[in-house]
Amino acid sequence: MPPLWPFVGRTAQLDAVRAILGDGSRAGVVVAGPAGAGKSRLAAEAVSGLTGRTVVAVRGTTAAADLPFGAIAHLLPERFPTEGGANPLRRAAEAVCPPGGGALLLTVDDAHLLDAASAALVHQMVLHRRARLLATVRSGEPAPDPIVALWKDGLVRRLELEPFPVEETGRLLTRVLGGRVETATVRRLWRVTQGNLLYLREMVIAGRTSGALDEIGGQWRWDGDLSLTSRLRDLVEARIGDLDEDERRTLEFVTFGEPLGADILVRLTGATAVERCEARQLITGFRDGRRLQVRPAHPLYGEVVRARAAPERTRELLARLADAVEATGPRRREDALRVIVWRLDSGTARRPRPLITACRLAMSVFDITLAQRLGRAAVAAGGGPAAAVPLAYALFFDDRPEEAEQVLRQVMGAPAADHDRSGYAWTRTLGLTWSVGDADAHRVVEEAASTVTDPEVRQDLMIASAFVHFFAGRPLDSDRQLAAARRLGAVVNPASAAEAAVVEGLRLAHGGHSVRARALADAALREVTRWRDDAPDAYWSLQCVRLLSSLFEGDLTAAEEVTGLTRRLMREEAPWRLGMAGFDGHRAQIRLLLGRPADAVRFSRDGISQLGGYKAGFAGLCFGELAHASALLGDLATAEGALTAAADRSLKTFVPIDFPAVLARAWVHAAAGDLDTAVTAALAAAGDAETHGLRCYRMFALHDAVRLGAAPLVAAELADLCASVDGPLATLCARHASAAVAGDGPELDAVSRAFERMGMLLHAAEATAQAAAAYAPGDRAGAFATSRAWALAGRCQGARSPALRGLTPPRLTARQREIAGLAAAGLSNREIADRLVLSPRTVANHLVGVYGRLGVGDRAALADLLPHI
Repeated sequence: MPPLWPFVGRTAQLDAVRAILGDGSRAGVVVAGPAGAGKSRLAAEAVSGLTGRTVVAVRGTTAAADLPFGAIAHLLPERFPTEGGANPLRRAAEAVCPPGGGALLLTVDDAHLLDAASAALVHQMVLHRRARLLATVRSGEPAPDPIVALWKDGLVRRLELEPFPVEETGRLLTRVLGGRVETATVRRLWRVTQGNLLYLREMVIAGRTSGALDEIGGQWRWDGDLSLTSRLRDLVEARIGDLDEDERRTLEFVTFGEPLGADILVRLTGATAVERCEARQLITGFRDGRRLQVRPAHPLYGEVVRARAAPERTRELLARLADAVEATGPRRREDALRVIVWRLDSGTARRPRPLITACRLAMSVFDITLAQRLGRAAVAAGGGPAAAVPLAYALFFDDRPEEAEQVLRQVMGAPAADHDRSGYAWTRTLGLTWSVGDADAHRVVEEAASTVTDPEVRQDLMIASAFVHFFAGRPLDSDRQLAAARRLGAVVNPASAAEAAVVEGLRLAHGGHSVRARALADAALREVTRWRDDAPDAYWSLQCVRLLSSLFEGDLTAAEEVTGLTRRLMREEAPWRLGMAGFDGHRAQIRLLLGRPADAVRFSRDGISQLGGYKAGFAGLCFGELAHASALLGDLATAEGALTAAADRSLKTFVPIDFPAVLARAWVHAAAGDLDTAVTAALAAAGDAETHGLRCYRMFALHDAVRLGAAPLVAAELADLCASVDGPLATLCARHASAAVAGDGPELDAVSRAFERMGMLLHAAEATAQAAAAYAPGDRAGAFATSRAWALAGRCQGARSPALRGLTPPRLTARQREIAGLAAAGLSNREIADRLVLSPRTVANHLVGVYGRLGVGDRAALADLLPHI
């Protein structure tokens, strides 16, 4: 760890401080902000860039706050008279800044802690312009009246510094650690430190010391529980301060129960103690719907309280919390789950049924670690198959198939009832599909279906078989099993109905029927409370149906909204890493379609970091998008390595999900300069997609051939395909192919603008580049198409596909660019002439040259184009 962290972010605030110090209208600036926001570092950085001034540094401290001139004692002579006939302020001012001593900059750190005499001196020196001031104060803390008067009377400017934002935290960690940091890790560290840079530094030191923060797969990631250094614990305890017994008990209940209902907290501790803790900013209230909830005012307060609570005390607190919530009646599913966890941790959970229920509740929010704890406790309490099935489910989803199989074998050795056999077969089949990648997993449920007598149970197992066949890329077998299940009657089991909706919804979405797919998913999600505890995987799969339906239609905004929703619902403290990988991969897929390959690389790597180092679901999606994006950015080595990893680490049971790896092959060949092989790969991908019932991926593959310059080979197929695919994207891809075959420049321009309206900027740039090539030499429209293609490509984070490689930037002289910029800003020829000391005719001549080179005809078109070329 470097002794001094690099200064990252705060550039606007740094510029503002330096501007104020260099501006004679104000005598200085006071930087205010919460503890740890980086006030002192900002001030130090501002001073380091100044020259020509004598800097005098003062710091307020609690120890010197009661001593007259205690903060500036180091600047005063040894026998300086502080009382008597002489004016002590004047004598002190002369000691700090002797007459004729030149320009002086007085820096005061933690000015809110100054003693009264030092504060008065600072005020007098600023008031009489003996010195310019750069000071810091802590927001929310009382400051001496002379310091407050500085900004209140307008002598200096007060600049508020907010806690360090999460984006800047990520940049800072990248610089400090010397490599990319996983997004979830950045967000977790920011959330626990709340933008406090001092706390952040200590957390990073703790993570590096314990090994929880380590570089894995090319990026830094925090894996495991949070850990605190003794120094950080001391800092937080100093901020908490001394507590009486009532205050300590209040903070403990809030810590172990957060978020805790305010009414329950008052019953446990009393209103007076709660009010005192709130006044001391140790706890804070917030509204959750109509409920007033309470939590620690800073996340690290809770970490410190938990760390210093003895085990006996912890068990007592948890038991009392469970009693209090049970006495009022749990108001939400989350309350019921927390009560059981409190019972488990306090040693008061003894019956298996509540533990089984809680295990299923934990899985429904994909807190897999907690689900495993609860499941093990339920099995140990004698829960039998009813406990073993949800425990095995949690283990499978945590990529621990051997342990899951062992749990199931232990309880299923003897003959079991139909319901137990169904639960066993369903869970084992789902695990073999999502965790092991066994393409023959359908045999488990099909064999079970042949032995059960209950038609509803047999129906459930047939739906499970349909699920496995679809994900293994066997659409006909999947349809056959669904049809057989329906012949047994309406699906009664809510969980099986949800799983059937997943299979049918994904089949419809991939088959081009996005409207029906989305309606089916929405209808199933409206019934989520009936089935979520028994089929939590269906919730995320139905969200994928919604995501893919929007993506295949070209509504990328709606698709991103789904990924945002799912990321918000995922627990970053104990995440379902496989699920996070999947949605990160889809975020990369969306960003790539938006023409943002650098973002796609980032999200792909985030997903890959969740996969571990072995075969895993979503490997083809994440590595495939990384290969595709890297190829567009010209990073051939990364692209080829990612494509190899996709092939090595993909499961055979994730064919529809991992198909982006198949699409990426064409772009990796294109990046290597082998366009013939690239086109062949695109056509092969189209054939594979057709085989697996993935009509929309077939559309993408055929359109890739158009983008690679082989439109005559696929135009007829795309025209046939668009008639059976919902949404505007398929029609637009077919239009693109037809216009490219015809060499129709205006139609290619129109296609480009349609892609741009969808947000697909790289596709738009490629279409308009093809338009430029279609126009006759010297045609003004061709010049404009070239300029527009270049401008669009400039918004695509450095992407360079084959269609864009022949582009040359529009050439403007320095004077032409200067005049064009002023014209685009709305200035008239006369105004430009006056500003540049030219004649209006000269300005007009330059603009004619600009219009000719760029192919534009007016200022409006120039304003749209100029910022991007």
